[in-house]
Amino acid sequence: MRRSEVQSSEPNEAGSPDQGHHTARSVMYALLLGFALITLLAACGTSDDKGKAHLHGSEMWETTSSVTTLPGFLKDHTRLTKDLYSEVHSHMHMLSGIPCYCGCMQGTEFDEPHDSLLRCYWAEHPADDGSVTWTDHSTTCGICKKEMEEVIALSKQGKTAEEILTYINENYQPKKSSS
Repeated sequence: MRRSEVQSSEPNEAGSPDQGHHTARSVMYALLLGFALITLLAACGTSDDKGKAHLHGSEMWETTSSVTTLPGFLKDHTRLTKDLYSEVHSHMHMLSGIPCYCGCMQGTEFDEPHDSLLRCYWAEHPADDGSVTWTDHSTTCGICKKEMEEVIALSKQGKTAEEILTYINENYQPKKSSS
């Protein structure tokens, strides 16, 4: 018989011949389980992040308890900017179908593309508990603000969502050059 095929019947320092192998495997599995648990807790977060602004790409995101509770990052902005953000919940269904023409819908190397004008104000739609995650993208974007002003004004005039979309597209969509 080859030497590698021979199993020693002598007990090792851990007791039986296989007990040391099982102990090492158990320690390894315990370490892996502990690492997985720590990773899960870090990824999901163990604290309530509501009200805490954090950087996401180039945007500041902040979660508030409801759509009517504005984010703290607006404290350093103009009354107009605050007023526009306060109108988002009243026009959210319309905003979700209107493109933004500032370039955010193409994304950048730091930010994922926005899918509508609504995404320029809300990073995440209201959760089951009513909380909403706001983005500061529109605080520094004149096109986002101007489009939002148009949506509010046209809504007050009684225009339909389709009429407002047509107006935004005709007035903000870049014109194709004829050359």
